[in-house]
Amino acid sequence: MGNLSYEELLDALDLHHNVLHAEKQAIDARDLDTVEDLLSQKDESLNMILSAKSKLSENYPENVKSRINSVLTLQKSNTQNFRKLHIQDHNKSDTTGSSNPLFKRLKRAYS
Repeated sequence: MGNLSYEELLDALDLHHNVLHAEKQAIDARDLDTVEDLLSQKDESLNMILSAKSKLSENYPENVKSRINSVLTLQKSNTQNFRKLHIQDHNKSDTTGSSNPLFKRLKRAYS
């Protein structure tokens, strides 16, 4: 349980943060296909985090806690932005809105 395990966790958190940043950009661009593609990458990076985390106690150093908080904040922001996008599209009732099967799948992922 030395620094190597923390490095593995930090690397996984960095990867997940990068995926979340890409997701944020896709949500901002209203690119639902990219958002959907990123869901599998998010699953993979979350599994890496869980694997690294399972090797450690939960008494994390401050730098790890800070990185975890950063990832959680970005995930929360993405979820809120996606919900806003859904509300906007639902109000417009166009083909990229709630009638689109892709949009329905993404809505379930962010609910």
